[in-house]
Amino acid sequence: MDSKVVLALTGQPEVAHLLREMLVGFGQSLEQTADVGSFKELVAQLNPDLILIDLSLPQAPLALRNLDDSNRHRPILALADPHQRSEMFEAKRLGVFAVLYLPLDPDEACFHFGHALTTLAERFDPSRLGYQERLLTLGNDFSMVTPVALSLVETSLALGDPRRTSVSLGLVELLTNAIEHGNLGISFEEKRDALRGSVFYDLARERSRKSPWKDRVVHARCMVDPSAGLVRYDIQDEGGGFDWRNLPDPFHQNNIGARHGRGILMARHAFQKLCYNDAGNQVFLELPLSPIPSVEDR
Repeated sequence: MDSKVVLALTGQPEVAHLLREMLVGFGQSLEQTADVGSFKELVAQLNPDLILIDLSLPQAPLALRNLDDSNRHRPILALADPHQRSEMFEAKRLGVFAVLYLPLDPDEACFHFGHALTTLAERFDPSRLGYQERLLTLGNDFSMVTPVALSLVETSLALGDPRRTSVSLGLVELLTNAIEHGNLGISFEEKRDALRGSVFYDLARERSRKSPWKDRVVHARCMVDPSAGLVRYDIQDEGGGFDWRNLPDPFHQNNIGARHGRGILMARHAFQKLCYNDAGNQVFLELPLSPIPSVEDR
């Protein structure tokens, strides 16, 4: 294995000593600091291959949140006291490679560091590529909606990007709409009545087998443009479109109990920009390639 640089943010001498002894055995080098400000500078200077953050250190959780996407392609290990449940949950949500409990167990630490060091190279980071574009085409098969949405996110947002779940859910809603309301031409009212009668999927299945609906497809495109700092998606169906300017209000008293009608509202929260073409059979989505830090993180 080529020599790697490991950067540790920890103020515990026993942890630093154990890490140094262990990493010497792996043939790797360790840089360690207990200062959050110095840690940020060392990340930029050293470009470490692997990062360890001791969440029991004050401000360390903030340091983890503030790591930008250029650092998400490398494994990040987190140390935490067992009582730090919220910190451990957030670390996992941010996509850390592993969470290790304090006091640090040598065998557990050796296993996770060895695993991380041997899998360093193959973390996909879309921001490190040039412009990329993908086009996926799917038929009116609801079982393919979630896999297509996850595939688009997997190749457009870096591992550890906290927006991956919300963007996936937004794409699922819009792909589903493209099939249901676009290609199959099921109106809001038809879906409402079919759901009330528990026959919606029978209706969708019947239409998907008949002309003119059965041969229609959905085109889902993803474009990653690092030079513009943007990810763009667009989803186009082959239906007649809809009047997106006059959507039913999901909060109206007649719709408040409905089991549908909130998909576009949900999707708007996942993307920086959401708009339709004039016909209403193509939706355009946009968000920054890198998450914008929240006020709390700045």
